[in-house]
Amino acid sequence: MSGRKGTYEVTAGEETHAVDVRLITESHGIARYAVTRDGGRVVEVEVSRPVPGGMTLLLDGASYDVGITDDEDGFEVDVRGFPHMVSVVDPRRKALRTAGAAGGGTVKTQMPGRIVRLLVDEGAAVSKGEPLLVVEAMKMENEIKAPRDGMVKRFAVSAGDLVDAKAVLVELE
Repeated sequence: MSGRKGTYEVTAGEETHAVDVRLITESHGIARYAVTRDGGRVVEVEVSRPVPGGMTLLLDGASYDVGITDDEDGFEVDVRGFPHMVSVVDPRRKALRTAGAAGGGTVKTQMPGRIVRLLVDEGAAVSKGEPLLVVEAMKMENEIKAPRDGMVKRFAVSAGDLVDAKAVLVELE
């Protein structure tokens, strides 16, 4: 959740929730946010980052020191000595990453961006979920994955190209 506001899909353990985060104020390294989970009550959270990889949260009058470590599957969040695996997905990035196949086996982007690199060659056999190319959107690199098994018939883009939302990126057979 590097952004200042937005709705995120947050999974901790077996539970997934829609978490809405809105910045209220920020001053002297302390930020206050209004946070709602699954459309429920609004909770104010005060956040400070006294050390890299750590933060202090003030929530409902209680203070929590939290350690955060990046993990390949998300984040390991340590609260009071108890580790929790958490993944946070911005739905806009999720839509971009899982760009769907339309009629004719085309793969399109959901957002405008810049093509960073192609990850497979034309003619390559690909499996569902295999990364095909990387698109930079909103200052973040996103892998566009194959929506199904198939063969890359052709790339409609090259590295460095700027693309509009709904642009065809790849044709699959």
